Amino acid sequence: MDGDQLIAVLTRHPDPRKRARAALELGELGYDEALNPLITMLKKDKNHLVRRDCAEGLGLLGDKTAVDALIFSMMNDEFHYTRNEAAEALGKLKDKKAIPHLIEFMQNDEWDFARASGALALADLNAKDSLPEILNCIENEENEFTRRDMLRAVHKFRDKSSLKLLFNLITNDESWEVRKKCAEILGWLATPKTLEILVSVLKGDNHMLVKQEAEKALKLIARDFRMKYTTAEALLARKNELAD
Repeated sequence: MDGDQLIAVLTRHPDPRKRARAALELGELGYDEALNPLITMLKKDKNHLVRRDCAEGLGLLGDKTAVDALIFSMMNDEFHYTRNEAAEALGKLKDKKAIPHLIEFMQNDEWDFARASGALALADLNAKDSLPEILNCIENEENEFTRRDMLRAVHKFRDKSSLKLLFNLITNDESWEVRKKCAEILGWLATPKTLEILVSVLKGDNHMLVKQEAEKALKLIARDFRMKYTTAEALLARKNELAD
């Protein structure tokens, strides 16, 4: 079907599954004339799956005109998947006006997966001023997978202000996936203390994949500072060569 036919399906077909599929296809097609129909159906379609796919379709379409509608959907839609897709779409559209709303969404949405999507959207927007809020959310997040996924946002920023939390998590978090993600990030944040922590994790962590990631991070640091990696201990002995 062409764009006009897909719009007809989106706005008039009685089957919500077909309306939802049309919304995605319009986004993938990049059909500019679909902008207003997608916004309209995001606001008014009674089927939650259609609204969800309209949000995703608007993110794929890439027109910032949709930002206000997506913000409203993210903050107010009753269906958690729609709120999540709206947050992801706002990350794709990269309009700074979404930043305060994404922070509020990350802090307060009832669905843990959506909270992580809010953090990742902020990273996609390169909203560096939001990093303290992201770190605070990670520190207070009870769901281990949400902590792990929020750390993906921290990874994108590669900011040394996150080191204190990363050191704490890699040392104390009960989730091996969280500790592994911290090790990966620390490979990009080289300081003398980073080396100390990574060597300690390599020697003492009880999960093989965390230990492997710690060694990978040490090798990355060695490469970036043009040091030959032989052993973790040998690299640690040169820690003062790293600018803190």
